Amino acid sequence: MMIWFSCKQCGKVHGRPENSAGTLVFCDCGQGNTVPWESTATEPEAPAPVPVSMPALPAGPKLEPISFDPGSSPPPLPAPPRAPMPRPRRRPPRYRPDPNFCLNHEGMPSQKTCAACEEAFCSDCIVTFQGANYCGPCKNYHLRVLQRPPRTSGLAVGSLILGLLAGPWVLGLVGTGNVILWLLALIACGIALTLGIAGLRVIESKRIGGRSLAITGILAATSAALMSVTLTFFAPGIW
Repeated sequence: MMIWFSCKQCGKVHGRPENSAGTLVFCDCGQGNTVPWESTATEPEAPAPVPVSMPALPAGPKLEPISFDPGSSPPPLPAPPRAPMPRPRRRPPRYRPDPNFCLNHEGMPSQKTCAACEEAFCSDCIVTFQGANYCGPCKNYHLRVLQRPPRTSGLAVGSLILGLLAGPWVLGLVGTGNVILWLLALIACGIALTLGIAGLRVIESKRIGGRSLAITGILAATSAALMSVTLTFFAPGIW
């Protein structure tokens, strides 16, 4: 339900819902009016709608239906054009520097060759490190490799474990008289001795750690083997 009231200044009639009673409404003239609790003006008449005349559309052409012969079919659609296949790119040829000139200074004749990358350099680009000629990047890489913690040889670790286990094994066989277990202990000592010797060779060739482990395994295996042979052949009564 609407509440109708007029502006106090210009007399224009306004309408607001009844839940807006008591609110302040500003007119177009700038006058502020408080919505009354009931209508104080007559509801204005709604203006008659103005008929809108649509312009007449021009008549379009008359289209005849398309007919096909019963035994014929519509012509096929043309195939879309195929995109041309891209040509494979040729890889540029690999740059091969002239070995007669320095790799870093093209105008300088080469004098020495790097022991790692085998490229030719002048005397200003080559340094001597541990008795070998290296270029700057190869020398830095070789130096970082040397600064890494040494890797322990697995053969040395295996020799140490078998050598330390063979000693208690031989002592545990005292008084049993079991020849088969004695032979197995002797074989374990031989395997530990072989692993220790092979580990020492690998350590020398690859410059890795584990030399003390391999030597300890060799000594432990040798001691266990000597103790087993001594108890078997020189003190048979103990068995």
